[in-house]
Amino acid sequence: MEQQDLILKTIDDFHKSEITLVEWETPLLARLGYPLAPKADFIFLIPDEQIQQANRIASSNGLSDDKKRLNSYLSEHAKRGTRYVSGEPPRRLILLPLSWTGIQMNELTAIPSSSPRTIWTVPLPVFCTASLRIIMQEDHQSYARAMAIADLTNVVAYSMFDMSYEGNYMKFPEDEFDENGEISQEDRQKNIEAAKEKDTLEMQNALETMRGWKLTRESEWAREMMMDLVSGKREYRRLPCQDEKSSK
Repeated sequence: MEQQDLILKTIDDFHKSEITLVEWETPLLARLGYPLAPKADFIFLIPDEQIQQANRIASSNGLSDDKKRLNSYLSEHAKRGTRYVSGEPPRRLILLPLSWTGIQMNELTAIPSSSPRTIWTVPLPVFCTASLRIIMQEDHQSYARAMAIADLTNVVAYSMFDMSYEGNYMKFPEDEFDENGEISQEDRQKNIEAAKEKDTLEMQNALETMRGWKLTRESEWAREMMMDLVSGKREYRRLPCQDEKSSK
């Protein structure tokens, strides 16, 4: 069997052995609305009680890591789980313990598919809560923490706000232009105000959405924290961190 097929065979063997697979990182971020370029890598969260069995299956199929390959994903920088590299061009299979995220199986939903082989996904509220846990587990200056903050802020931005324009000005079809093709000052000011009103409405809608999130009792703390972060009452970089806890 070609090396490129070893990862696909391993995933097939996971299904045959009833290993629970939960999509994570790039595939999940894209599903939640963050427009990332698709990659050929596979990254799964696996229940802790199944992680050893999954690693045995991967190893028995001849998969191994390539220590020379630089870290690319958050989980690699956080030194979590086990990475396998196979094929040409090389692609990764990364297996991570579900406990790292604090996610419970009853918080997941199955990805709709015609295949009887289920892969689970993480709803937005659960992803946000898990990201906060990961951020607070890392040291303040860690690259993994910075990546987790970036992923969280981008997912929230693209899933709850209109990211089709940047800056403080949007062009509208009814704008008036002068003989030089420039928009009139009156319309420019009018549209700046319209954009501000739009931003305010989006913020209100985002906060209302968060108020309606269905969270477990153990995750309820994340609602207020996310609302404070999104509204600007709190800064992501000032969230608690591991080295801060250790110094107390």
